[in-house]
Amino acid sequence: MRPELSRLIGECTSSGAADGVTNLGLGDAVILRRSHPSDIEGTFYRPLICVILKGAKQVTAGTLSVHCPAEHAIIVSHDLPVLSRITEASPDAPYIAFVLPIDLGLLKSFYDQMPDFTDGPSNAAALTCHPVEPDLLDAITRFLALARGNDAAPLLGPILIREIHARLLLSAQGSILRRFLRRDDPSNHLARAIASIRASINEPLSVAALAELAGMSKSSFHAHFKAVTGQTPGQYKKEVRLLEARRLILETTDAISSVAFDVGYESPAQFSRDYARKFGLPPREERNRQRQQLGNARAA
Repeated sequence: MRPELSRLIGECTSSGAADGVTNLGLGDAVILRRSHPSDIEGTFYRPLICVILKGAKQVTAGTLSVHCPAEHAIIVSHDLPVLSRITEASPDAPYIAFVLPIDLGLLKSFYDQMPDFTDGPSNAAALTCHPVEPDLLDAITRFLALARGNDAAPLLGPILIREIHARLLLSAQGSILRRFLRRDDPSNHLARAIASIRASINEPLSVAALAELAGMSKSSFHAHFKAVTGQTPGQYKKEVRLLEARRLILETTDAISSVAFDVGYESPAQFSRDYARKFGLPPREERNRQRQQLGNARAA
């Protein structure tokens, strides 16, 4: 590991450093720090690169699953409901990760400058893990150093964000992202269908309408969707519904039945069963547990 990167990680792992999310003040880039392995957490990933600097993480989306150790990067190309778990972390050697949302519009702006690539199968998965290439890691190291309070950060930060995107696009692991540069690639069509699913989670799922939106036959759409996301369209929509429901359960005081209807369930009882199967507790119990934990924290 580069000495400069080791120094920067050392600052993040010092005894005075706090767990949590640290905004770097340059775009939407953040540093994540955890001192202990985590439970399995359901969350929603937008397109991003997550570079594991220390520790390790497991991420699963349907049939897709990656275990990412240090100096590897998780790349997510499409909006994905996932289960994630930090598997290696301790107070002496905390989990440290650099996360940068991927700007697909910025990637597409590089179209005219891109060299020709011969990429692999058209159904590249939307969740992958690869060793970080040296040039990409170098750009990230310079970005982290700049974020430590350099006066030139407002000027150079956006330039380095562009470089990180360009390095990622040119890298061996950038295959799925390069597909977004081709307007006729299934990756673009699936992104439109996924956006439609997310915008209408409380409405019945019509695979025929989604396939038409993607410009594919139903069978082709179903096969491409499963290959890229690791889930069928129906499974994907169910996962999105449950993640949104969990947000409402934990962040609002809405009645459980109201939350069920808001995310498209017709039966609150079925909703509670699906919720418990997904998150380990029925929605009411999880809400009560969170309130108790908050009360204990305030009392302490």
